[in-house]
Amino acid sequence: MAPFLKAFIALLAIAALADVAVCENYTVGAPNGSWDLSTNYEEWVKDLKFYAGDFLIFRYTSFHDVAEVSKDVYTSCSSSQTISIDKSGTTIFELKEAGTRYFICAVPTHCSGGMKVQIDVLPKPGTPVSKPNLAPSLPPASPPHASPTPAPAPSPSAAAVTLPGVGIFAYSVLGLIGLMLAVL
Repeated sequence: MAPFLKAFIALLAIAALADVAVCENYTVGAPNGSWDLSTNYEEWVKDLKFYAGDFLIFRYTSFHDVAEVSKDVYTSCSSSQTISIDKSGTTIFELKEAGTRYFICAVPTHCSGGMKVQIDVLPKPGTPVSKPNLAPSLPPASPPHASPTPAPAPSPSAAAVTLPGVGIFAYSVLGLIGLMLAVL
């Protein structure tokens, strides 16, 4: 294989892997705390930015658990309805999409004692944000005696399809192929 082509494929592989590597792992409460009663989670999250694709890691003792809950359950600290709950000692949540996630310790009195955290997840940088529809609600008035002109049909190339995660997967596959070819 030509040296130029090998170098190009290697650079493509590095770029693809760099795209995947932008995800962060956040250990809840770290570096000075963990998932416990002594960590101030409002203080912990205040300077952090969480993006879609990041991971939250909860580490805790057998005296605790971690439950994902709705906003109402989070606010009231009522652990009667959880989205999910784990008691394994290490729980990992992938922040798959933008939005707000709520986590509590469902052991009685622990949530009201401060073991709860709200995570505001931002869209992954570079992710296109859909634009609001700014079209007028009423069609424009046509001049008197004018026949309406049908709008042209959109061409197939004008349509855009966005599939979340496909870009990362495609870059990962290209990156692995590029690394394999660069080694050959």
